[in-house]
Amino acid sequence: MPFPTGNRQMSDSRIETLSAAFYNDPLAQFLFPHEESRGKRLSAGLEFLLELSSKTWSAERANKKYAGVVGAAPPKEYPPPFFHLMVVLSKRMWKTLSFMPLGVMKQWLHVFHRVEKMRPLQPHWYILILGVHPDYQGQGLGAELLSPILQKADEESVPVYLETSNPKNLDFYRKFGFEVMEEIVPVRGCPPIRGLVRKPVSELGNGLKS
Repeated sequence: MPFPTGNRQMSDSRIETLSAAFYNDPLAQFLFPHEESRGKRLSAGLEFLLELSSKTWSAERANKKYAGVVGAAPPKEYPPPFFHLMVVLSKRMWKTLSFMPLGVMKQWLHVFHRVEKMRPLQPHWYILILGVHPDYQGQGLGAELLSPILQKADEESVPVYLETSNPKNLDFYRKFGFEVMEEIVPVRGCPPIRGLVRKPVSELGNGLKS
């Protein structure tokens, strides 16, 4: 079973795992087309998403503590208070401006802003980030990481929502009841980003309006 991990101190191992998981993601390739700098620039965005996640879980494999990582937020804990969001954004910008061009950061923030508008209006669990290291993919870690979130959402009778830009992920999420709610292309040339929703067990057969 995955175990909860705190956000007080960011773990490099978690970011390394997520960076490896998302290195070839279509959105990562679009935002950071240069392979030699993609890992470092990608890690800044992933760290930002983990900092916005009020709940995180990790999964182990073969003595690797962070073979898989998920960051999520329950209803009423996302979006964070405006002041907290500005603090996180400011800290991230100061940290990344030294190695990320301002134009790239502006584009990333624009994509983030557009994606934010896709989220359902109803209370929901929001999965901000979920990744499994390539060395451990196909071993069931994704299901392990989803399990506690889906269980809590069913207990609370609320949906679960996430986004993905990788069409290869769609079949995986559909196994757990997720369906595409909306698809957008936030900026020209960007791969489509899909918003997926999973209804709670208590709402099977009912529609979810955004």
